[in-house]
Amino acid sequence: MTGRVRPRLRRGLGTAVGGAVLLLVTAACGNGSGFGDRGLGEEAPSGGGGGGKAYAGAAAAVFAAVDKVHGTESVAITVQQKLPGGQGSNAQGAIKFGDAGGLRMTMSMPQGVVPGMPAKIETLVTPTAMYMNMGQALAADTGGKSWLKMDFTALGSMDKTGALAAVGELLNKGLGQQDPTSQLSLLKGSGDIAEVGREDLAGRPTVHYKGTVDMAKAGQLGAEALGLSAKTLESLRAANEAIGATSSTIEVWIDAKTDLPVRQSVRTPTKVGEVGSTVDYRDWGTRVDVTPPPASATVDFRELVDKERGGAEAA
Repeated sequence: MTGRVRPRLRRGLGTAVGGAVLLLVTAACGNGSGFGDRGLGEEAPSGGGGGGKAYAGAAAAVFAAVDKVHGTESVAITVQQKLPGGQGSNAQGAIKFGDAGGLRMTMSMPQGVVPGMPAKIETLVTPTAMYMNMGQALAADTGGKSWLKMDFTALGSMDKTGALAAVGELLNKGLGQQDPTSQLSLLKGSGDIAEVGREDLAGRPTVHYKGTVDMAKAGQLGAEALGLSAKTLESLRAANEAIGATSSTIEVWIDAKTDLPVRQSVRTPTKVGEVGSTVDYRDWGTRVDVTPPPASATVDFRELVDKERGGAEAA
């Protein structure tokens, strides 16, 4: 590294990383829940959706689609995220499921929100780390290294609140143990599902379903049932309480021919306004390259922070 990064770049990196985390959690875990009830490749219990309970009607159709997703290996996605105050961002890419999975996306940030950063940022997430290609904005201060690496374990050790560790676990589980529709699993123990109607999306006939999740009831299912550690579940409960999130409205459009999801939308009212996301799915089974960039092209985020703090963290 050639020296400390410029203050403007430092602020831009923080904003870009925060935006990337929000988008990636949305893509990998279904609007940030990280919740799910079964790992990839595990058999679904009989009765239309798991959990030892028989479902009928709209619920059976939705949970059957979730079960079918568990039998896939990857999917291409487009993510649109809406934040309070009219801000938002979007990304396109693909997710590879399983323990050796990953997520590669190109993220577009709103113009002017991240000064000095590229308009589009290529991002890769593996089960252990996240990489962001900041281009010349970072390379100019790091001897030509354009990729920023954020190790989930190291991130957790930097933050005593546990929030960063929770994000790392959410992303890890979202890629390795869950699927991008895992938010739907919350409806199994805490919500209601109804069929809205039949619609065409991108030329595909779909059936539109809608449900509401009660966060308190979902939390009562327990960490193991939701596929999380007890510590992370508690962090999520605290985060929901802090922003006043008590329920989410979930909508899903399921392909009438393949029974696979075509679109999922989640809206969550909070104290500061509504948080929403829409994820479109296509090309199930697509090839996803999750090879990390070479070490010679990466800068470790922890190293960057330590250098900015004059080595205080390292000491």
